[in-house]
Parts: sequence; C-alpha cells; structure tokens
Amino acid sequence: MPEIDIDPTTRIEGHHGITLQVDADGTVTEAKSKMEMFRGAEIVTLGRPPSDAPQITGMVCGVCFLCHRFCSSKAAEDAALNAEDVDFGGPPANAVRLRDTVEGIFYLWNHAVHLFALVGPDYSDAVAGTGFDRLDPLEGDGYMAAMANQRKVMKALAEFGGRAPHPVAYVPGGLATRPDVSTIQAVKSRVQEVSNWLGATENVPQVIENVQNGEFDPALGEGLHDIVSIILAAAEAGAADIGQGPDRFYSNGMFEDPESGELFLKRGVYRNGSAEELTKQEIIDGITEDTEYSWYTDDSGGAPTDAKPPEPAPEKDQAYSWGKAPRFEGQSMEVGPLARMTITGLDPFDLRATLGGGAAESNTLNRLIARAQETLVVRDQIMDWLDAIDPSEPFMADDWSDDFTGKGVGLMEASRGALSHYMDIENGEIERYQIITPTIWNLGPRDGSGQPSPLEEGVVGDVVSNVESPLTVLRTIRSMDPCLACSVHVQSPENASKTEVEPVTPSIGGGSCDI
Repeated sequence: MPEIDIDPTTRIEGHHGITLQVDADGTVTEAKSKMEMFRGAEIVTLGRPPSDAPQITGMVCGVCFLCHRFCSSKAAEDAALNAEDVDFGGPPANAVRLRDTVEGIFYLWNHAVHLFALVGPDYSDAVAGTGFDRLDPLEGDGYMAAMANQRKVMKALAEFGGRAPHPVAYVPGGLATRPDVSTIQAVKSRVQEVSNWLGATENVPQVIENVQNGEFDPALGEGLHDIVSIILAAAEAGAADIGQGPDRFYSNGMFEDPESGELFLKRGVYRNGSAEELTKQEIIDGITEDTEYSWYTDDSGGAPTDAKPPEPAPEKDQAYSWGKAPRFEGQSMEVGPLARMTITGLDPFDLRATLGGGAAESNTLNRLIARAQETLVVRDQIMDWLDAIDPSEPFMADDWSDDFTGKGVGLMEASRGALSHYMDIENGEIERYQIITPTIWNLGPRDGSGQPSPLEEGVVGDVVSNVESPLTVLRTIRSMDPCLACSVHVQSPENASKTEVEPVTPSIGGGSCDI
C-alpha cells in the first residue's frame, strides 16, 4: 500500500508531519500524526517558586502566550486554595473579569490569525482558484486588512498586560498593575475599531447573500465578507464531507461570572449525541494520558494529577510522536471552537445545521463555521465585560504568597481548545508540573488500544489526488488549528554549537546602524 509523508503540514506554527497510508485511488486508509520536537517546559519549572511558572510556561508559545500564563496562574492559585494553613482567598473578582475579558479579546486576534493566515489561503484564488482574491496571502486586500486589525488587537492587549506578546502584568493572585479609566477606554476604542471592520453579527444573512451574488458592501463589514467567503468556498469544495472526526467533544468551559460562577461557554463533554455539563473535578478525574506511541517513558503517562514530568525515551520502539495521547474516560475527544459551540448549544443562524450536515457534526467545514460563529459570539460580549471592570476595586489579592505546600489544577479554553496545567508545590517550590494542550488532544498519536486521535481518524477517507499538493488532507489538518509550538518545543542536537553575537553600534548623528 502506498505511503505518503507530508512534513511540515502547518504554515507558521511548529513542527508537525503526517504519514498516510493510501489505497490505489489515493484514499487515506490510515494516518500517523507526528509531533517531531520535544517540549521540556514542565521540566524547567521544577524547583522554582510557583509564581515563576506563568512566566516560564507563557513562553512556550508565541501564539497562545496569554492562555498559558493565565492557566498556570490558575493552577498556582488552586494549589494555594487547596493548601492547609494558608490564608489566600483567591484572586479578586476584578482580576477574574479582566483575565477573561483579555482572553476574549485574544480570541478575536487568534481566530483572525487562523481564518486569514492559516486556513484562508487554502480557499483563496491564488491557491485554489476560487475567485476570492481578497484572501490571497500577502497580496489580497482582505488578508492585509486582517493583518492590520490583528495589530490593533495586539495593541489593546498590551494596554493591560504591559506588552504583547508575553505580557508581564498577570501573576498568581491577580494583576500586578491597576488599569485606570483611561486605559480601559483605550482598550474599548481599539476593540471597537476591530469590531467595525468585522461588521455586526446581525448582518450575517445579508453578507452571505452578497458573497453568493459576487457583491461586496463594506458598510456591512469587510471582515464578515471575507470570512463568509472562506466558509462558502469551503462548502463549495466539499469540506463538509472531509475531516470527519469522532463526534465527541470536550471543553473546560470559559468566561466565568465571578459572582455566580456561571460559565458563558459551558464545561463538559458531548458524546453519544448529547451534551453533558460536568464539574471541574469530574473533568480532572476523567483525564489520562497514554504514551504507548510517544517518545516518553511509560510512567510519564497516566493521570496528569500524578504522573511525573515528561521523561524522554527517544529510542522507544513503535513510538512516532513527541505528543502524548490524552483521553477522557478512555475516549479520544476533539477540542476547539466546534467543541465549545456544540457543548454550549450554540449554532448562530443555523449555519452548521444547514451547511455542515448538522450542528454537532465533526468535519472540516463545521470547524471553520464554528470558529467564525465564536468570533462573533465572543465579540458581542466583550464591551459588556469591559464595562463590568471597576478601576476602584482591587485587582490583586493582598494575601498571595509562594510559601505553601499544595496541589492545583488550572483549566481554561485557549482559542484552539481545552488547556490544562497541573502543579504540585512543596514548601514553596514546584515539585511536579504537567501541561495538556489543545493540539495534543486533536493531533496526538494513537493510544495503547490502537484508538487514533481525532486528526488520525479525521483524515481517513480524504483523497490525495495530487501528491505534490495534497490540499484536501491539509485542509482537514489546518481546520483543527494545530499549534505545535506549545505541544512540542525544543530538541537539542548531540553536538553542542556556539554562536557569538556582537551588538551593533549606531552611527553618531546618523540615526542608523550597520547590520
């Protein structure tokens, strides 16, 4: 049976390859999803105080930098809350609101990156001859407008965090700075600019009609026209019939009301045709990681609340990935916007039901639709969340200290899916750390029982009609929004290397320097 290797599969986000077994017609019969570099961020945290962990783990990815920092802070806070003889009462409500609001703003940025830079080109005129030249990478007007608006979002994030990417203001216990009224207003102004470019949610039906008729009305939203173009091009290309996953979904839930504890996007799983809302502890108790086909020792797997930090085993027989295989109650689960929308019961304008074969159907088209839907759903809440932040109330707990012994778990939803950080602290030092990322859930290897990951299952049945340009398979892979930077990270060569960098000296009076 012919074998096809595609490496890399991603455009800008890490080291992922896939090996496909295909039949004589080019139909994929089996796949191995390969994460080909080692992540050691957990190991770096060991022996350090818990307040160091958000800074370290936030650096494992230049894309999901906020969610890792927030999730690590939540793990440290949970450990303090679970510790004995500790007075910590949790972060102030203002800090909870602000973190979630910032992550909501970050969703706008990250979803735009996905839709326009990572997936959009697959449906552009330049790549696929769709006629949608606004989506053409680096040259299309829609592509360039999206890049400009992503910059505005990043500036908004920097207002609160001190810088973006890799902000420094968010710490265990809350926020190390106090945003004033003018800072909040500056963020609102930038978000409003991006919102105006995107267009009002109520305009979606008219924009769909416009795109179908080859019309473009910027007053209804430039961004909406381009996003709808991606969706309709994908529908025309048969994306509803490819990338069919397990129809099982998992979400940690997101956007918490600090008074009621209610989550705007629900926590739970979807399986056997129905959604189940679960408690945090039920989620924690249900998760395990399998390392049968991973380059890690067997005892690096198991329950992430107990397993050791990942121990590499690069010579392991049968292994083919630096990713582990996470499972919920023994089953593979797809994570991401489609999971969140399905578990929360949202399908705005019934787009997935009408275009994607069903609101809960796991396929390449529905993943694109759900991401677009979530962009609008979250955007429509952000101003209310910003209004709820009270600059006169505290943003930082006055009783935070690193000096305690405890175990904690941070759960949240990165834009591309469920994220979990696990932290054990002994006498003020991190003793054990684990991270389970969204991409591991979607693109990990098979487990010891032979159960494939959602991606390995999803590409089966896709057809490789052109080995030089396996666009159908790549569309499926990219629909799952892989980000390998935080799933796998660094692998050192056997031989050490050394590079000396000499700082440049600016020329006097010239305002320039030689590089």
